[in-house]
Amino acid sequence: MFETLLAIHFLSLATGLGISITMFVLGLAAAKLPPAEAGPLMGRVALAVRPVAIGGITLLILSGIALVGVGGEEVAEAGGWWFRAKLVCATIVVVGFVMIQVYQGRARRGENPPASIRKAMLTGRLSLAAGVAATILAVVAFG
Repeated sequence: MFETLLAIHFLSLATGLGISITMFVLGLAAAKLPPAEAGPLMGRVALAVRPVAIGGITLLILSGIALVGVGGEEVAEAGGWWFRAKLVCATIVVVGFVMIQVYQGRARRGENPPASIRKAMLTGRLSLAAGVAATILAVVAFG
């Protein structure tokens, strides 16, 4: 059971980081486009990957909770403070993901789209950095 949950956790992590890196690279490329082209491009891509991102982060959270549940306190104790630092980074990722959805929704509704898009991109970069940090901390904690 533990190995199955771990596989789900890793696949969910790969999904989330993959989408985050893709959006980061597309954002850099879109910054070189005229705003009339960049906005619609990023909006369409964000809408296309949204269901996958929601599924990925949901499975990541649920599989993480299940891993600790199956592994018991030994999991948290084995990881020490590295594991706790990873949980902080994971929390930043989840909060960031929710905020990105809020900012993208505001942009779609026409609530100051340039500011909403800038906030979503900044939050996305912070979430990506926190996701990479969480991954590194997990490797250090359990590697």
